Amino acid sequence: MSETLIAVQQEGTPPLLKIRLPLPHRLSCFVKLWTLKILASILFAVDRIIHPPRPPLRPTLTKRYPCRPALQVRIFYPPDYNPEKLLPLYLNIHGGGFAVGDPQNDDEFCSMWAKRTGMLIVSLDYSKTPLYPFPVAVYDIAELATAILADASLPINKNHVVFGGFSAGANLALCASQLPGLNGHIKAALTFYPIVDWSHPPQDKLDSRPYKGGPKDQLEFSSYWFDWGYVSPGQDRRDPLLSPCYARKEDLPPWIYVIGAQWDMLRLEGQDMIHELAGLGGLENQEEDFEEGTYKWTLAKGCVHGFTHHFGQKPEKKKSREAKCEPIYEEAAKWLAKALAEEKRELPPEPFIIKRPLILSKL
Repeated sequence: MSETLIAVQQEGTPPLLKIRLPLPHRLSCFVKLWTLKILASILFAVDRIIHPPRPPLRPTLTKRYPCRPALQVRIFYPPDYNPEKLLPLYLNIHGGGFAVGDPQNDDEFCSMWAKRTGMLIVSLDYSKTPLYPFPVAVYDIAELATAILADASLPINKNHVVFGGFSAGANLALCASQLPGLNGHIKAALTFYPIVDWSHPPQDKLDSRPYKGGPKDQLEFSSYWFDWGYVSPGQDRRDPLLSPCYARKEDLPPWIYVIGAQWDMLRLEGQDMIHELAGLGGLENQEEDFEEGTYKWTLAKGCVHGFTHHFGQKPEKKKSREAKCEPIYEEAAKWLAKALAEEKRELPPEPFIIKRPLILSKL
């Protein structure tokens, strides 16, 4: 049992075990998730053949580490890299519902981010569900991050290490940073539309959305498949390594920036978590952007889950996406610069738990 889970139970937050649903539901999720995985693999492969990435978008190098030889990492140096200097490290984790995708999906972001921030960007991979359910991916990320930090061939400033990720990758960033070896060494976490609370089943999240109308929710159906594949029956849904909203404040990176999408069923949980961490849980209007101490929240208005990425978009749609992302990336880069400029500080000694009401999960 993880130390953070023990702490949660000691604070009086009861476990919430996943219940095995009827066979028809499980068979439906099995078929649909595997269909999605196969189709996504084919589409990504075809797209990479038809539209090979331009040289500026390709990684400087790729590596594999003995701890996880099957998982490739993609490394992006900033264009103005000075070999005489160490670089702050940004560990990027791609999204995909813990089931699809690979680090190459984020090449465009990573190349842009290296150029914009001057950081060394290392894009990580992890084992995918349903063959590898929780907590395999969390430990994959932690092992690779540890190996990268120990890699003497990379010019890393170990006092300036940041985790970042999209959706499932954002969850893994917050979860892996709690593990021994990384806990206390991750300065900041930049999370785009993260899933932070598995204790509420998808239907509850859909019903509690604070918006009406708008575009169709990207996760309305697939969220059930991902839940089936990633969370095993009997698993405590409130384990902080699964649902980081239940983590102790001191077990998380001291700087956290959550970027939510307005039309996203995951928005409310990320919004709640960052407000609670910042001590702003009592605010009446929690949609407004804020920066309070080391915590920051931005709501991407008019955006859906996954708005930062595109697949096969026409040029005009790609430009529209980039226009929405540009001010957010600019804000994130400024925030990271501020986080990395601050000297290491002591964290408050008392534990901090974000408590949520007991719900009997039916997934």
